[in-house]
Amino acid sequence: MKRSTIALLLCVAVIVGFLVFWFDRNSLAQMGLPFFEREPDIPAMLANSKASIGKEQFLIERANAFAVMRGLGNDDVVDPLARTEALKELEKQHRDVARLPGSNFKEAVTANWAPIGPAPIIAGSARYSGRVTAIAVHPTNPDIVYVGAAQGGVYRSTNGGTSWTPLMEQAHSLAVGAIAISPSDPEIVYVGTGEPNFSSDSFFGVGIYRINNASTSADLTGPLNRDGSGSDVFSGRAISKIVIHPTDPGTILVSSTSGVGGIGAATLPDAPARGIYRSTNATTAAPTFERLTGLLNNANVSVRDIISDPGDPNILIAGVVSAGPNGGIYRTENALSASPTFVQTQSYTGTATSELTTEFAAIRPAGSDTAVFYAASGNLGGRVLRSTDGGITWVERVDNNFCTPQCFYDIAIAVDPVNPDLVYLGGAPAMVAAFSTNGGELFTEGGSGVHVDTHVLAVSKSNPTIIYLGTDGGIYKSTNSGASYTHLNTAEFSATQFMGISIHPTDPNLTVGGTQDNGTLYYDPAATSWTRIDGGDGGYSVIDSNAVDTTNVRVYHTYYSRINSIVGYSTRATVASGSWSFRGCNGTTPANGINCNDTAVLFYAPLESGPGDPNTIYYGTDRVYRSSDRGLTHTVVSQAPIQSGIAISAIGIAPQDDNVRIIGLRNGGLFGTNTGNATLTDLDPTGVIPPSFIARAVIDPTDVKTAYITLSAFGVNNIFKTTDLDAAVPTWTNISGTIPQVPVSAFIVDPANPSILYAGTDIGVYVSADAGQTWDPFGSGLPRTAVFDIAKTAGNMIRIATHGRGMWQIPAFSNSAVPVSISGRVTTPTGLGLRNAAVTLTDAQGVRRVTTTSSFGLYSFGDVAPGANYQISVSSKRYRFTPMILNVTSAITNLDLLGLE
Repeated sequence: MKRSTIALLLCVAVIVGFLVFWFDRNSLAQMGLPFFEREPDIPAMLANSKASIGKEQFLIERANAFAVMRGLGNDDVVDPLARTEALKELEKQHRDVARLPGSNFKEAVTANWAPIGPAPIIAGSARYSGRVTAIAVHPTNPDIVYVGAAQGGVYRSTNGGTSWTPLMEQAHSLAVGAIAISPSDPEIVYVGTGEPNFSSDSFFGVGIYRINNASTSADLTGPLNRDGSGSDVFSGRAISKIVIHPTDPGTILVSSTSGVGGIGAATLPDAPARGIYRSTNATTAAPTFERLTGLLNNANVSVRDIISDPGDPNILIAGVVSAGPNGGIYRTENALSASPTFVQTQSYTGTATSELTTEFAAIRPAGSDTAVFYAASGNLGGRVLRSTDGGITWVERVDNNFCTPQCFYDIAIAVDPVNPDLVYLGGAPAMVAAFSTNGGELFTEGGSGVHVDTHVLAVSKSNPTIIYLGTDGGIYKSTNSGASYTHLNTAEFSATQFMGISIHPTDPNLTVGGTQDNGTLYYDPAATSWTRIDGGDGGYSVIDSNAVDTTNVRVYHTYYSRINSIVGYSTRATVASGSWSFRGCNGTTPANGINCNDTAVLFYAPLESGPGDPNTIYYGTDRVYRSSDRGLTHTVVSQAPIQSGIAISAIGIAPQDDNVRIIGLRNGGLFGTNTGNATLTDLDPTGVIPPSFIARAVIDPTDVKTAYITLSAFGVNNIFKTTDLDAAVPTWTNISGTIPQVPVSAFIVDPANPSILYAGTDIGVYVSADAGQTWDPFGSGLPRTAVFDIAKTAGNMIRIATHGRGMWQIPAFSNSAVPVSISGRVTTPTGLGLRNAAVTLTDAQGVRRVTTTSSFGLYSFGDVAPGANYQISVSSKRYRFTPMILNVTSAITNLDLLGLE
């Protein structure tokens, strides 16, 4: 771990400990709720673990977990443009496929992905979705609203949230940090990509998108991210706020933050400088942005929020995240000048991000010469400040710990557009969505029943009784000035962040998957709904493959894992109901053969099944635990540890032989056995596989000698294959081919045809029909979000778990679509082989392929798409040949072409 990260964690621990000690529990509006609802990412069954980990520490560790899943772990140096360049490559590949002639192959690889939810997640009477990070309400129509999700893009509603339309499916980043509507032209909307929340899986963006005709055709332009010299100034960062000039939609101010993988995750060392940027030509075809240099001596610091005086765009307030005393609130009176100057008007001490995070609200009361600003600050544990002189001085209105203990993550504030004393505030479970009628001195909770972890509040300017609210549970609305809220997580709104997927062996629908902050979910056999079947921050899941019906289905799943806190997983015998039993260490007491104090474990520890009845279950820390009795007892089946301090990241078990195992480590180490030996062998002693996070280890279901490894990393080849796993030192071959160098977090071998492979990447899904020799992008219409897991259902569908847009499926690649070969012999009229003859294969669109015969007259065409007609012809100086029309449905061999005199 980097020394800077260690220092940060120590500071966080001290501050969080202080806050917890002084926390006034009587002020918590949500304390009456069950633990399950107040802390949805820490399940009630494991409530004792909460004492061993502060919430900020919890989110730091989750941040690291998602960072390595997104190829940002192990201190790897990552090019901020790597994902953007990969997306460009993917788009070119899609265009190449579109130009192919009609065939079974083309139909298969261009079929449409279909979303299957959750939309919404059902949890008792509540309805949830994924994390909402930004909201903008039309200035004259409260029913037109734009909502941004953590990695789900932007949704628009024109009927007050009754229905939703996605607007950014093919954008290069679906992580949204800011949305702004032009006051003078509401049909122009700007979207800032990258999530600025400093925690969890907040992922970097690519700059800004502009939406023209926003309420109708929603024409998307972007990403916009260049300065006057053509340099990229936003990719790799997160856009935290966009402020638009009141009368000129082309003049905008933009603030940026780190937006990487969380406050404890790896950074992008070559990312552009953070701060405040300005564009004066944002409505043109090629806008440019220039950084304002007058803030904090031109320091490269995160700016969490900016806001302007509604009556004077030259007055701008900024919240700077920088170690005290530099952190705090800054103000300028000449924001539109060539070189604005900023003055610090409120200084924060401390170094923890929670102490330094601030968000703002502003109103210029009718007839007033100055604006009233509010600042919701994590400083001193969570307090509200107010300025009545345009941001020059600030007075504390309340110190109520509204965001403790995760102020770096949960802060939202808004003010009524008419009444400066009517203020709205949201934070952590302490205060989800409260309102004040006396300028912030006293707040009343109105968010009863709302999913916790609040990120954004937006008040309608044209009807101030309407407030929209965004939390980790999705989108909500109040029509009574914040006294109560109703969810808007309807059938069209899908933003769930899945971690994994497990499917029923015979039912085509029944699925279980873990999600970020929304528990473990169950997709029912009728394919009608997704139900939360357990709380906690859901991780990996396993369904026993011996299930004979859809009720008595043994299911296993993980929560988060942490040494001396939670090391293990849960199980129950009936998938949709019943009590969960925890297997492993819940606290500091070992149980079920699982230790509490192994040297390392991933936040999302791998959980895998093997063959047998019941299936064997494998769980990984720094060693491999195996159970053959539904987790009641475990045996260590590896070195203990394999490598001290290095966590296992992937477990692969042969479906046909429980003794054949592959174990991948987070540092790229690879170990295994073919005999079930508890002393694992180094399967890559010469380091052929790059030293990156091993995401998947998969053994061919028909051949125990063939196996695959995938990596979660940018800038390296990410898929490797061996066909001699039984050798003392297996030979690993890079088969990444045309897959861009992005994380491959999901991988399966089709059990019906092991030559068909599926790879889920950070930018979409790829398929190979020839065991990895060639790859093609698979399917159309899939949003550009990360794919974290993949499975084939009993209904012959490929189902994927995305981290931001729920689950999707598509018909599996059929054998009739697998490319075939055409081969034979060109002969003279007397039957002798004709050498050096040119054989041409022409498809229905006139695309020609030419090969030359061997000295014996042999020819061959590989990779021919079936399900189409072709013409085959021969050119020779001496003989004539009659062209033939072929209807290709399968491989054609011994197609002899006879010459004529």
